[in-house]
Amino acid sequence: MENAAHASLGHEQHPTRPETRNDPSEPSGGSPETHHEAPTPHTSLPPRPNTPDRINEDGSKTITTKRACNGCGQLLGDITDQEMALAVAGGPMPDVRRECPTCAPTAPEPVCRPMQIVAGDALCLEVECDHDLEDGAEYCVEVAEEVVCSTHSEISNMGEITHVAPWPCKHSTAVAS
Repeated sequence: MENAAHASLGHEQHPTRPETRNDPSEPSGGSPETHHEAPTPHTSLPPRPNTPDRINEDGSKTITTKRACNGCGQLLGDITDQEMALAVAGGPMPDVRRECPTCAPTAPEPVCRPMQIVAGDALCLEVECDHDLEDGAEYCVEVAEEVVCSTHSEISNMGEITHVAPWPCKHSTAVAS
């Protein structure tokens, strides 16, 4: 059986989100009109896709969620799957100042942030296993609560942790609690 980990917020067991792109190289929403911003001399990071709003045949408008710099507020392009999953799970958004042409020259390394998750077999996380539950327990004894670094862990668009960076993180200093 496949092991999985989910970001957990209170009683919300299975964070989900609207359909998004799964391949970071594919434009969000699959729009052929996706534009990439020109790289800036101050950042070595590749530019994000920037899918424009479009008017549908029925007159409705389709938009793609955008990410803004958390330093100056400049729009940087489409939100990533990981950022959307973190937002849906109630996690903190990553620091993207290093992607911003204005803030990149002075932006510090991203700060590591702890995030509480539950980890275990997929059936146990779905509460569909054959294991007994202890009185008042939300999950069976095969599910463990863990703290991971949300900055360096990778989270799928379904809220599953696909790469776990343990806490305390070895990459950089932690945010002051």
